Amino acid sequence: MEELRINKENVIACYNKSSEETKETLMHLFGEDVFKFDFRSIKTYKDACKHLGLDGSKEVFNIDDCNSFNKKAMQQADAVYRLITICDAINNGQKYDKNGTTWFPVYYFYTKGEIEEMGETKRKEKGIKLLSSAFAYFSEVAGVRCALADNRGAFTFAIWGFPLCLTSEEKALYVAEQFESLIFRCYGIEVNED
Repeated sequence: MEELRINKENVIACYNKSSEETKETLMHLFGEDVFKFDFRSIKTYKDACKHLGLDGSKEVFNIDDCNSFNKKAMQQADAVYRLITICDAINNGQKYDKNGTTWFPVYYFYTKGEIEEMGETKRKEKGIKLLSSAFAYFSEVAGVRCALADNRGAFTFAIWGFPLCLTSEEKALYVAEQFESLIFRCYGIEVNED
């Protein structure tokens, strides 16, 4: 009799791409515990690809072959692609929570005066970074889309829409922290390192 070996990663990748009926069958065959998912296991783009059954080793955009203008655009496009893949993996096949709600990473923006008033010690204590921006009354002028930061983020809303939506506040906070540099690259935001 031949022995059949099944790789857990392949079963999970199949499960993630399956219809509800097939998912039910796979859960019956292998048990629910095999398919339990902790979104915090997605720590990198490669983890996201692995979870979705994608080949994360291939470059989607050939950034090295671009001139300086195109290089920046390609870096941003690459970041968008990676973030969408990461959000898809973290959402684990869901688009909305049970109420049809989604969340997205949000950052608070302070004026130069507020930063100076706060002081370096308090700023570092809070983990506040200095961003390069000429004008941020409307955040799209600063290269940030999908957020109006007129009132330091308290008035933030997403009327333009963007696919970095997550199915819980906890997931959105995780993405904002774990993938901060990728999000900044997506929006072309540069951090002034002290």
